[in-house]
Amino acid sequence: MKNTNFQNLRGLLKRYMPKTFGIASVKECDLIKNSLQLQEMDIIDLRNLRDFVVLFFAKENEDKQKRMNMDRMSAITAVIDKEIIEYSRKVDS
Repeated sequence: MKNTNFQNLRGLLKRYMPKTFGIASVKECDLIKNSLQLQEMDIIDLRNLRDFVVLFFAKENEDKQKRMNMDRMSAITAVIDKEIIEYSRKVDS
């Protein structure tokens, strides 16, 4: 991995804005997965990244709650959760 979680997340947020509220398309999920370099992470890295994403958005939204940012956080954490589940299945096999 070339960049830190912070660098990857900031880069993703410059390019990612959900098209439909509450739904992440396959294309959007791929963008999230590739931008955050999830394929290069192990289970601990994925869990740390998920925690970082939640804290990042919590800090950013302290003053005012933005629906769009909460939707982006939800989509990003859902993609990370999917990777955690898939990683766990590989290890358990």
